[in-house]
Amino acid sequence: MPLVSKIKKDFLTSLGNCRSLYRHCLSPKSEHTEAGVEAAFLQMFRAWESFLEDSSLAFMCGRLRCDSLSIPCHVRTPNEEAARSLVYQDRPYVEWTDVERIVERWDRFFPPTNLLVTAIRPAKVELNQMAAIRNAIAHSSLLSKERFQKVIQNQFGGKPAIPRPANFLTAMYPQDLSRTFFDRYADVLEVTATRLVG
Repeated sequence: MPLVSKIKKDFLTSLGNCRSLYRHCLSPKSEHTEAGVEAAFLQMFRAWESFLEDSSLAFMCGRLRCDSLSIPCHVRTPNEEAARSLVYQDRPYVEWTDVERIVERWDRFFPPTNLLVTAIRPAKVELNQMAAIRNAIAHSSLLSKERFQKVIQNQFGGKPAIPRPANFLTAMYPQDLSRTFFDRYADVLEVTATRLVG
């Protein structure tokens, strides 16, 4: 099990690579820009999910945060495999996209009002939006399309003509017109990751 500082560094490196891929896809814009933007977003979200899992397992093994704070845990596991077994409960994978499920999972393993829940709560809206965008890219179901449209309506009102997630991710973020939604989400992940692991 790597140190939490390495987990954080690896995530921030992945995040930087995704930002670079995103910028590369935009200059110049071409017929593959939309696919590239969506690929950059999927890679960023996948790195986030891996970061959540890896840091959770590390804290279950007694690793300290980067700021040397300890995360109290109901169980201490001797290694990553034992921690993963507890979290997975014989499932092939664990879903790290829904904030409420993440919080419920953390509440099972870490005492209430823990630093993890405190760190992720302020980003709940953006993280749920990101999950909806991720699903709209990765799935063709009616439900994923409806949830994506709801994100668009919440941001812009009405029914703006945004045909695919890439068009939304490259749109200007209304609260800071110097940033796009992709930039905003990358910033949220960076800040939240630092809150989670110190």
